[in-house]
Amino acid sequence: MLKRKKSLTLILLLSIMVLAVLPAAAKEINIQAPTVPAALPFLWMQEKAELPEAVDLKINLSSDHQRGISLLAQNDIDFLITGSNLGANAYNRGIDLKMLNINTWGIDYLLTDGFKADNWQDLKGKDLVLPLQGGPLDFLARYLAAENGVDPETEINLVYRPLPGAAQLFMAGEFDAIILPEPLVTVSLAKRKSAEISMDIQKEWAKIHGDDRIPFVALFVNGKFASEYPQFTDIIDGYYKQGINWVNNNPEAAAQLASRHFGMPAPILKKSYSRINLNIYPDSESSELTELYFGEMLKMYPDLIGGSMPDEEFYY
Repeated sequence: MLKRKKSLTLILLLSIMVLAVLPAAAKEINIQAPTVPAALPFLWMQEKAELPEAVDLKINLSSDHQRGISLLAQNDIDFLITGSNLGANAYNRGIDLKMLNINTWGIDYLLTDGFKADNWQDLKGKDLVLPLQGGPLDFLARYLAAENGVDPETEINLVYRPLPGAAQLFMAGEFDAIILPEPLVTVSLAKRKSAEISMDIQKEWAKIHGDDRIPFVALFVNGKFASEYPQFTDIIDGYYKQGINWVNNNPEAAAQLASRHFGMPAPILKKSYSRINLNIYPDSESSELTELYFGEMLKMYPDLIGGSMPDEEFYY
């Protein structure tokens, strides 16, 4: 998947080399990330890591993914955390970006209220709330239902409501079932006592493909920035990977860090992390899993990735 592979040790050596040749003024690096676990490595970098003095990190937390892509296209930001398919879509529309890594592989669950759905047949005749028509969760719901012999068009009442409003309506008892990402899953379970997790979407995917990792969220770099500042690109990528290790090894501190920035209680966030797969896997595995995911999207919702599989230039 990745054209260049560097160990964390090599990244640190590169950092020293950069410091030796760059002017005294630090390079401002602008990042946009939504308030999701994938943002935590950047917050760790900003608050806890000992970054090279040549790096001046500016982080904007925003869940406006389309604006993030627009800002990247206008060269107003250098790095962006967003959905892997959104990045592929932007690339296929001619926006100059590159995927640095996939970092979030498990985050979505089917919640039901007042009943347990042991399989997709149990959702027949039920309301299933999804956050965006034609979005990734709509794709997964339709895809998994169809693969399990249920026609999502005629046998399930699909309802579309934006997040977080959809979760609030579910918590108020307005709908039978909903597919949500963490930490909204944990929030919903805490506030709606009759709700329960009926299905792990990742495990449902694994029943078909033999692997429960779904490449949901990725880190992208502005193509112009990557070309002009490869040293900084490698440094950010390396420290980001260290940040993921820190999050996984320090769930309590990570929850406290997230709570300060996300406006959610730390205990809820800590509990939610047990149902999130935040990791970076070897390039060959990531490539195979991403191409599988994009390939299935291409069959059902080609517009989700811009109508075609991204070529090798999409990957850093």
